[in-house]
Amino acid sequence: MPEAVADGVFWDAVERGDLSSLADSLGVEEKALEPVLPGLTSWRRRNQDQSTVDSWSYRIAWDPVATGEPPILPGTWLVVVPSPQADDAAVTGVVAALAEHGADPVVVEVDTVERAELTARLRERMSDDSDDEYAGVVSLLAWDERICEPGTLSRGVAATVALMQAVEEIGLAAPLWCVTHGAVAVRDLSEVTSEFQPLVWGMGVVQGLDQPSTWGGIVDLPQPPDGSSLARLCAVLAGVDAEDQVAVRASGVFARRMRREPVTSAPVWQPRDTVLITGGTGGLGSYVARWAAGHGARHVVLLSRQGAQAPGAAELEAELTALGSDVTIAACDVTDREQLAAVLAELPDGAPLSAVVHAAGLALPEKPLSKMTLAEFADIGRAKIAGARHLDDLLWERELDAFVLFSSGAAAWGSGGQSAYAAGNAYLDALAQRRRARGLAATSVAWGAWGGGLGTIDEMMGAQWRRTGLMTMDPRLAALAMAHTVGSGTAHGVVADIDWERFAPGYTMARFRPLLRGLPDVIDLLAEDAPEDGAGQSELVARLAGLSPEDQERLLTELVQAEAAAVLGHASADATGDRPFSEIGFDSLTAVELRNRLNAATGLRLPATMVFDHPRPSVLARRIRTELGQTDASSVDSVLAELERLEASLVALPKEKIERARITSRLQRMTTKVAEIEAVGVNGDTVTERLDTASADDVFAFIDQEFGMD
Repeated sequence: MPEAVADGVFWDAVERGDLSSLADSLGVEEKALEPVLPGLTSWRRRNQDQSTVDSWSYRIAWDPVATGEPPILPGTWLVVVPSPQADDAAVTGVVAALAEHGADPVVVEVDTVERAELTARLRERMSDDSDDEYAGVVSLLAWDERICEPGTLSRGVAATVALMQAVEEIGLAAPLWCVTHGAVAVRDLSEVTSEFQPLVWGMGVVQGLDQPSTWGGIVDLPQPPDGSSLARLCAVLAGVDAEDQVAVRASGVFARRMRREPVTSAPVWQPRDTVLITGGTGGLGSYVARWAAGHGARHVVLLSRQGAQAPGAAELEAELTALGSDVTIAACDVTDREQLAAVLAELPDGAPLSAVVHAAGLALPEKPLSKMTLAEFADIGRAKIAGARHLDDLLWERELDAFVLFSSGAAAWGSGGQSAYAAGNAYLDALAQRRRARGLAATSVAWGAWGGGLGTIDEMMGAQWRRTGLMTMDPRLAALAMAHTVGSGTAHGVVADIDWERFAPGYTMARFRPLLRGLPDVIDLLAEDAPEDGAGQSELVARLAGLSPEDQERLLTELVQAEAAAVLGHASADATGDRPFSEIGFDSLTAVELRNRLNAATGLRLPATMVFDHPRPSVLARRIRTELGQTDASSVDSVLAELERLEASLVALPKEKIERARITSRLQRMTTKVAEIEAVGVNGDTVTERLDTASADDVFAFIDQEFGMD
């Protein structure tokens, strides 16, 4: 029997508690194994738990990247700056650096956080420029650190929200880059000096998902930036291997990465004395309370807005008491500093406060930033930000074993439609780093999805997340991961059960995500996702041979419908018909699955965006027919299919490649040529030729005809 199989049989018998099989496999008496089996079973389960937890554990890291030759930034760049700092050396230095590297910088000063006002200001400034095409937009608005009501964000963050909304409303196609300083830590936690600029990083991670074609990226500069740092900023803006989350430092340029980080070799945080939990009567908070009471906490203090009146509070108190812990359930709005201070002042001296777990604040349903008011944006992150801020302020002199902040993967890798939520969680991540830099306890854990009906993940949402590759975690093991992460002494950890085979293709569908370069196995998986050219193509081409164009399209449409139905779990293609993909239930994950099935059936290398580029099966079938070389190059359908193919290819190109290849000017020449063809008169004369020989009356008649003037 192979060694691996033998091991499997042995441990399977251990897990079943099958003494007879174990005795037979080891050649010993059953009685000899009776005292050993419990220990073996416990060791096996502990080993499996640790292996699972380590597979869920990641960290955010920074890799140095080369910037190459001195950059050239062609074209006009909008530089949006906060008015109070327009004359600061750092601001003027950025503008000067852009000009030195070939750009024509157009400065737009902003002193408003109102979307309508900022949109009007942008339109006004753009109308002053005769050339309405821009190579890029650089925002320095985050540098405005003045507090904005309700006190959980700065005016810079609020103005950045308005700018992102304005850019989308105007339809500006130029990539938007947001620049911060003191927002992230590359090597030393003391690099995080700004309280609110980290929120822009949370927003930026999500914008890359929500606006993949117009989001440039986010860059953190040292403060103050010197000449070499500004030159490196220009290099990033010009394009550094598609990097879109970058920190510029005196030692070079660093790109944000997600890396695996096993944690179970670290000590386990052991609760003691009093543990205070915000959001304590909610799903996550109540589970952490049970865990703390069962692992040594003598007193558990649970804070929530409803306190003892919260649903299930009485049952929770009884359960915690049965676990041997004293329980206090207090009605406290953690966004109210005075209420929180009053609760802390009443904590008993006999069991001093040893740890805080800030689990208040939950995600809301997805909502695009463009559909959100500033008040709504602020309200989503208010409990997380204000609660953490007040706890830090009120407890900064208190020596604690743990100060645990419940953050989210929305701020680590992003979550569509969750810009405000990601911003709030990015605040927690940065606060933990700032506390650690001050020598205080702090750990921010960016969570994936907790199972067991906890948090905001109900059964239906959990099933949806699992389809995308974000698996729900067993709460028992999630709590173990928290204990090891806190015990490791790190300021920030990521804990998520991600099925990368499902998640990565959808995550990278609209654009490549350099964040994943820290996970070589995921990069390899994405490379394997592309099929070899030609596989399955000859058989399909043979089936198409001899068919009329109409029959070819019918056959290919039926193929697309059948594969679409299979992806959605329908027994028959009749369930989908030729309805738009968006109406029959396709999302980013199912789009990737359909792409993979069609690639296998046709031997082509269709892009994952094809479902969104071709709205219904019949249109996609025409695209496939063209790719297979089955169309007449001179037919209208062929030209339209080629245009669809060209549009899909252009969307996938980085802007710097479009600029270098002068694609825009070539397309303009093509449209001019088409216009000339359309304008040819009955005698074969072009508009220009007709006007060259026209009289004044002929010219006025032409204007009346072409422009409808009376």
